[in-house]
Amino acid sequence: MTMPILIGKYKKQVTVTQLKKAYTVLSQMVLRSQEDNGPVYFSTSEQVDPNVAENFFKLYWLPYFNSPTVSKVGFKPYGVDLPYKYMNYTQVNTGVYTKYTEGRLFFTTNDGTSYFVFIMTWDKEYDEDGNMISIIARYNSQQYVYVDLNGIKPPNTFGKDIFGFVVYFDKSIVRPYGNGKTTEQINEDCSHTGTGNYCAAKIMQDGWEIKDDYPW
Repeated sequence: MTMPILIGKYKKQVTVTQLKKAYTVLSQMVLRSQEDNGPVYFSTSEQVDPNVAENFFKLYWLPYFNSPTVSKVGFKPYGVDLPYKYMNYTQVNTGVYTKYTEGRLFFTTNDGTSYFVFIMTWDKEYDEDGNMISIIARYNSQQYVYVDLNGIKPPNTFGKDIFGFVVYFDKSIVRPYGNGKTTEQINEDCSHTGTGNYCAAKIMQDGWEIKDDYPW
């Protein structure tokens, strides 16, 4: 094999190893935190309360990670408002920071992996002309997390160093974005013309491998 091929193969192996570790950490967290603190329950009709959100993160999330460093409230760890990119190079319209009024938490563990968690959904109200007149953050029964395997370092791109998971506290399980989709749907999304949201699902579906058809 030539040197570039060997380097590429090594990078793929490292990515898979880090992704598998993050998945294991999340899976253990959802089990251990509820064993220690009792089942999680949020009424999805409730508006997000910053004190409730902060206490929840401190009780159910942070103790189950390796020396987590929480980003200060409102601080932009990547230095920009919208740091994430989809695999097709479009911008992800999601602000990445810690803000308890919006149910958001950003932290980095001792191994350099960053986690961006949000526990809210946006309840939007529109007028008769279709104009949005209000937006309220409410608790979501499913909790979403973006894992950045190398922290704030580039490329900050889905399917490369950023992968999405859904944490179901009510079922005590963790699943990748795209879980339950067909192979065709996963492959279509995890491509250079797709978002890359389902790339963790593709890697797991392929037996924890980055195969030759992966859009690396």
